[in-house]
Amino acid sequence: MNIIIEDDYLANLVSSYPNTVGKRKFPIEVEKKFVQRISQLMAVPTENDLRSIGALHFEKLYGEYNGKYSIRVNRSWRIIFRLDKEGQIKVLFIEELNNHYKG
Repeated sequence: MNIIIEDDYLANLVSSYPNTVGKRKFPIEVEKKFVQRISQLMAVPTENDLRSIGALHFEKLYGEYNGKYSIRVNRSWRIIFRLDKEGQIKVLFIEELNNHYKG
């Protein structure tokens, strides 16, 4: 699956990890797990395969996030994304890393 990370900080985190420099926006364990999840997503060929990985807790979102989806980074943190089709190729657009329980 093709992945486009729209958030500059997250894109830089993935491209430079583990040699990330500068001030961290997220706890180090969350950033490490985020990078692992992105690697997992890159290896998944289809949306159905993504849905079948139970540990990710793939969810369709509603309300403010209507039309978007999430997967778990850990119990509290989620990757928020949308799926688009370009011809027959699915593109996953990473929009944010979100603390699910922080109000």
